[in-house]
Amino acid sequence: MENSNNILFGRITEIVLNKNYFLFVLLLCVFTLIPISFSGIRDNFGLAPLILSSTIFLVSILLRYSVRNSINYLSYKNIFSIILINLSFYIVLGSFSYVSSSNFSFDYSLSGKYGEFLAKSPYYWNSYNAGILNYIDIIFRTSLPLFVILVIYKPDMVKKILFNFFKSIITKIFELLKIIINKIDIKKIRPQRKFFEDKITPEVDIKKKSIQNSLQSKNTNEIINKNITVATTEKIPNKHDDLLDEKNINFTNDNNVFEMKKITTVKEDFEDNKIDKFRYEKLKWPRIDTSNLMVSKKEELSKDEITDTKKIIINTLAAHGVNTTIEKHTSGPSVTMYQLKPGWVDENEKKRVKVEQVLRREKDLALALGSPNIRFEAVLDGVQNSMGIEIPNLSPNTVDFKEVIEFENLKDSEKYLLPAPLGQGMDGIPRIIDLSRMPHLLVAGSTGSGKSVFINSIITGLLSTRKPDDVRMVLIDPKRVELTPYANIPHLYTEDVIVDTEKAVSVLSATVEEMMVRFKILEKVGVKNISDFNKKMSKSHKMWNILVVIDELADLMLQAGSEIERLIVRLAQLGRATGIHLVVATQRPSVDVVTGLIKANFPSRVSFAVMSQIDSRTVLDGVGAEKLIGKGDMLFSPIDNAQMSRIQGVLLTENDIQSITSQWEPYNEKYPLEMLEILEEENINNTQISGDSLYEQAVDLSSQSKTLSTSLLQRRLRIGYPRAARLMDELEENGIVGPGEAGKPRRVLVG
Repeated sequence: MENSNNILFGRITEIVLNKNYFLFVLLLCVFTLIPISFSGIRDNFGLAPLILSSTIFLVSILLRYSVRNSINYLSYKNIFSIILINLSFYIVLGSFSYVSSSNFSFDYSLSGKYGEFLAKSPYYWNSYNAGILNYIDIIFRTSLPLFVILVIYKPDMVKKILFNFFKSIITKIFELLKIIINKIDIKKIRPQRKFFEDKITPEVDIKKKSIQNSLQSKNTNEIINKNITVATTEKIPNKHDDLLDEKNINFTNDNNVFEMKKITTVKEDFEDNKIDKFRYEKLKWPRIDTSNLMVSKKEELSKDEITDTKKIIINTLAAHGVNTTIEKHTSGPSVTMYQLKPGWVDENEKKRVKVEQVLRREKDLALALGSPNIRFEAVLDGVQNSMGIEIPNLSPNTVDFKEVIEFENLKDSEKYLLPAPLGQGMDGIPRIIDLSRMPHLLVAGSTGSGKSVFINSIITGLLSTRKPDDVRMVLIDPKRVELTPYANIPHLYTEDVIVDTEKAVSVLSATVEEMMVRFKILEKVGVKNISDFNKKMSKSHKMWNILVVIDELADLMLQAGSEIERLIVRLAQLGRATGIHLVVATQRPSVDVVTGLIKANFPSRVSFAVMSQIDSRTVLDGVGAEKLIGKGDMLFSPIDNAQMSRIQGVLLTENDIQSITSQWEPYNEKYPLEMLEILEEENINNTQISGDSLYEQAVDLSSQSKTLSTSLLQRRLRIGYPRAARLMDELEENGIVGPGEAGKPRRVLVG
């Protein structure tokens, strides 16, 4: 046996050291590459021949080096590791698809049907419907062969890691069980404590006055002890003695007074003006006339255009081997959606064309139709075996504000608490949302996409249908030009439209204070939300809703990012129950503007046309917004529906806005209403600031680094943005820091 092995090894050595060895290896690699030119091999195995050819070349080099240097680089471990690395790479290629109109294409993935099976089965996701779980799944599948390699070379280390991992999991499980058991015990104890407190509270109330009077006498402690002794021995039944011992409640000496006060503490009553603020007054408000609003001419979509488009879609897909039919179409103001039904792969009608094969032909269809903005809907809500393809109309129609606001007699409708007109859907039916159910709305879109018109349509829609005692508005407009037409309406909850960042921080802080006051009022009345309050107190009080509109978030985040984010998140988290709703818009939907915290608290989102898929994912958690055609074309993702809706926004002219606001302006002075209480910080002159300990701390802070920013002052000194900004101005006047530049910290001049 050994002789035969030696002969075989000698023969291999002779071949490897031959001068024509690499020529032989090169021919072998070329031979393994030939199958990739056949479409059947590509469909089933993808780039597997290329991977095999590369592996052969690498192994041949290692073999030559091993023989020449008498080093065994081709052990069983190394060979098995090479196979596993190739398998991992093969799985990675299975998650990628290659779309091409040339003859050299892959109908499944870069590793063919079998590679796609290894990478995606049983989910078969694609770039259009991929979720975070799909990405985690592919990472796990790719890492599994690499983990096996680690086990082969470092088994002890893997054992140690796995042991510590499972140990930590078991520890966490036991800690969680311990917490649950403790909570169960606490819940059992609470009813007993409540029963005990109910029994002794009346007696405490009786003795409270005598204790307070006795504190004024010389023998205070003696009188307190006597009163407490009488209260505890005579009035408390004997059957509660065990409970008193269990809770360790000792009514003796000075502790008696403390315990009695703790038991008799009640909720602090509100000042009358807090709840009287919402006392209902029946004022005579105008009924808004919308008959003067603009109405534009509409053009119907021609049948020839629809027929031609259907033929182009079917013929283009058929030319690439994709059999489909078009069931029907739905025409909207600017876009028409065609319901595409995938055909059958075989004559037996047992296997349909895969949806992904249709999605791969997007560029071919865009080229044939002459429109780069086509968009696919892989799944249609409520429609089986059909997918949608949205194609812009050659002659789009505008959607007038008047036709949406007068839909379903919206002015008298109680179906919507805070109606906001969106526009028209793909079916041509007006779309109206209730802001109270959203409960907050995030709006994004590039310049000129229709974002500001949409914000104006929401405000004007509320002005057309709701009175100031239904909704009050806080309008923040850093751009200073978009929301100024609403400066004189009685719905405004501030003295004017807010345009300064410092003022915006103060107003948002005041809105948070208003929210907390409302929570206390709801608690006192014994209701859970504003709707229940208005129903219960309908004859005497009415709490109005508050709509906070921020037209450009990016500008505020640039100047006071951390403070603005904190206030917006707090309002978004708690505002719904108290009737506070936010509409926040930005033209730069990047992660530094629309942060994770802000995004998580805005479940309803609207996206107009954006520049890239990244911006679309930031706003909508999905692609599609980069394919919109602009001019009010939007994707709406509501809180109660996972399916996004494509809507054409309304066209609202300056004359339309003026027509609505002019009807409200006379009532702004006629009925002076309650305004938001803005807690302004005290005006501190330079002398006071310079002598302030905060200023000294700011000077010390500036000496510790070469630059200084307002946000750093906020964090280190634990102050708000307005105070930090004034400190920074004072430091600049005294020559400690240099002048400010947008988005950059200031340079420290005094070292």
